[in-house]
This record gives sequence, C-alpha cells and structure tokens, in this order.
Amino acid sequence: MDPVDVLKELVKIDTRNPPGNTVRAVEFLEDLFSSYNTRVVGDGEKLNLIVKISKGKPEFLFTSHLDTVPADDSMLVPKLAEGRLYGRGSCDAKGCVAAIVSAFHGLEIDGKGVTLAFTADEEVGGQKGLGLVMEQISPDYVVIGEPFGSDRIGVAQASVVLLKLIVHGKGGHTATADVKEGAVYRASRFVIDAVERFSGVKGNREDYFRKISKLGLDVEYRGNGDVVFNPSIIRAGIKRNIVPDVCEIEVDMRVAPWVDMKDVRSALKYEGVDVFIVGYLKPFGFGLDDVPEERDVELLGIIRKAVEKEGMTPRAVVSLGVGDARHVRNRGIPAFYYGPGGENMHSRDEFVYLSELEKAVKVYRRMVTL
Repeated sequence: MDPVDVLKELVKIDTRNPPGNTVRAVEFLEDLFSSYNTRVVGDGEKLNLIVKISKGKPEFLFTSHLDTVPADDSMLVPKLAEGRLYGRGSCDAKGCVAAIVSAFHGLEIDGKGVTLAFTADEEVGGQKGLGLVMEQISPDYVVIGEPFGSDRIGVAQASVVLLKLIVHGKGGHTATADVKEGAVYRASRFVIDAVERFSGVKGNREDYFRKISKLGLDVEYRGNGDVVFNPSIIRAGIKRNIVPDVCEIEVDMRVAPWVDMKDVRSALKYEGVDVFIVGYLKPFGFGLDDVPEERDVELLGIIRKAVEKEGMTPRAVVSLGVGDARHVRNRGIPAFYYGPGGENMHSRDEFVYLSELEKAVKVYRRMVTL
C-alpha cells in the first residue's frame, strides 16, 4: 500500500483540534483494514482505532495520532512538489500514520505480535487518545510515530511547567498616573528579564548524553536552551484610558530533563509578582522514569538495528517537545518515538519528505522481521 496515497486521503480529512473529530479518519482506516480484527474505542467525536495484525511474543504496538493543530481550510488540500507532500498533518503526524499503515498492511509476520493504534487527542494531552487505548491493551514494546526523521529515535522529552503570573502595579487615569508604575509596563520589563534569566539556567547535559552514548548511539538535542520561558498569553486592563494595576501572564515553560528544578524555582522569585504553578508534567524517557532500564535497552537495540539495516546511522534525540509517551511509560512499558521526517510542523508550510516516508516504512517492518 502506497504511503503517499494513504497520506493524501488523511490530509483531506479534517481532524483539526479543537474540536479534534477523528470519526471520518477512523472510518477511512477501518475500511483499509477491513480484513483484520479491528476495534474502535472512545466516544463522541474522539475515536481511536486498534488493529490486530499478528499474534505472538514479544508484542509490539505501533501507534500515531490522527488529530492536528488548527489551520485554514486550504491546508486540507494535499500538494505534491519537489519530493514533498504539503498539508496540515503531513508531518505531524499523519505522515507517521501513513507509514505505519503501509508498513504492516498485508505484511506476513512470523512469531511476533503486532498491534496498531491510530489515536485522537494528542494535541491536547492524549487522555482520550493513547491514554484510553492503553487501558485496553498491554504490549511489551511501543513505538510512537512522531516526525523525528528516519534515522532518529526520540529517547527523552522535557518536563513542562505551566504558570500563571500576576504582576502588580499602580493604576489610575492615563492623564495623571505614572505609566511606568502600571502593571503592564512592569510586566513587560519582567518578561524581558525572565526570558533572559531562564536562557542562562543550565544543567549537566553531558552526563545524560554519556549514558545514552554507551548504548552505541550519538545524541542530539532539539531545544533552544535548557530552559525555555514562553509568556504566551497576557491579559490586562478594563478600559483604554485606565492604567492597569494588575497584569496576568500565562507561561508555558519547557525544562530539559537534566536541569535541577530547584534552579528553576529560584529563578522565578520576583518582587511584585505572584507565581502560581497550574500544571506540571515530569520528564519521560530513557533513565528518567520507572521503566526498567534493561527493557528500554532492548527496545532501543531493536530500533537501532532496524535503522542500521537500512543503511543509516541511528541517532538518539532528546527534545523539549512532548508527546504521548507518558501514557505508555507510566505503565512501566518501554516506548520511544520514531517516524518519517519533514519540516515546518504546526506552520503554514508543513510538509513531509516522500523519501522519508519510504525509509520509515522499511524501518518499521525491520523492527518486527529482524
């Protein structure tokens, strides 16, 4: 089955999240796998499809998500140009879905169990997606399709800290108040200082890299610094001619797994700023959670050999991004990211390389036929 043809059809199906309706995408895939044992789990608009390819031990789960970030309607029209397929989700992560479909549809597998899961909800946390699927099945190894590249293995992801900050100032009428004493001006100064301050927070990256390198993998880091402070939503003011006395800032922070959270907390201490932690996600990945290290080494070895058999040199990737791995690894099951690479994910010119689709298909197959 041609992954390009599958991907074209998937891009046409609107799964933008919100609302994240995956019904039509699941129906399309269920039809492709009509000769297999399939099961739909979920309710309402957020459905997930589980496909049983073969029985045996060990049992592998290959999974990726169907929902995408928002986009205008024009991005639901797939376009082919210069060895690339453009469209919303072509890279993240319908390209991975298409590669998994192509890899295992019709493949004869001897002695190993293979299950596929195509899920909803990843872009908003995954609880109704892979989180729900993992309540139904218990595989030995999980490979999660994300567009790291056909010679890359995503081995670890950052922690996420969600903050609400309240910056206080002195309010009053525009004509008489000192704007520099107002909350907005103080918040702007705070934001500039905080971004610079956190860019200087570092951890012991080298020790963590050495641990992975001992497994025969070079390591690369995908992140703009060890800590990223993103003041993404700012609210203030009740009327145009009033200097606000309060400014509220919502912050998304990404923290590399080797950074001491004490250093992060220390950097958050500012006079006149109330700090509230409204969400926290710990780091997940190799050596970072409760998955037995020997089980991780087994799965990494399988993926590494499969990549090498296709003539590529595998590299491990640590990312400031986060995905669905926590829904697997918090059950003590090894899980890593692997999938065809593209560029401009979440942007207007998102695309996947056609050559990457072809390579990923072969590597996925290698994982269960070595």
